[in-house]
Amino acid sequence: MKDLRVALCGSSGTGKSTLAKWISETYHLPINPNGARSVAKEMGFDSPYDVDKAGRRSEFQKKVVVAKCAWENEHDSFVTDRSHIDNTVYTMMHDIKVLTDEFLDSNMKALSRYTHFIYCPVSVFCDLDDDPVRVKNTAYHKVYDVALQGFIKTYVTVAGGPYFMALNDRTLEDRKVSVEAMLSYGASRVT
Repeated sequence: MKDLRVALCGSSGTGKSTLAKWISETYHLPINPNGARSVAKEMGFDSPYDVDKAGRRSEFQKKVVVAKCAWENEHDSFVTDRSHIDNTVYTMMHDIKVLTDEFLDSNMKALSRYTHFIYCPVSVFCDLDDDPVRVKNTAYHKVYDVALQGFIKTYVTVAGGPYFMALNDRTLEDRKVSVEAMLSYGASRVT
């Protein structure tokens, strides 16, 4: 497939990374290596939450966005397990001062490169136990998910936007079937 740029969106533990790895292997797409954990490491922290403890969330969020955009702009095709909407919502939840019109406009403009947008709802699948860095408070992830839904409705599911799918399958095998149908045969654009 030509110029396939797939973004997965959802709370921690909803299976985005597992699905991104499968999409990468199946469709021979590079995975965007830039995200919260890689940027935190570059800044000398073990996790994004350690960045918060040091009071450097504003600097951190800006670095995440810049790194993610730069990498995506250098690739014609890719898969990413966090969309620019995810980055915006995390910023909103952790350091609202960073959310300027310029920051928001930049993130939402970056969405225009995605050809396919897959939302993984926390209500369908969420496993927080396999990663010690994740926030274990389910209310945190539910609030995050509600904010994601608002941004998706406003910025993704609009006429002329990317192919969109809310992934309502629980098992990995069922998810693969749904994603393969979307990527191989297309999906109706939301109008």
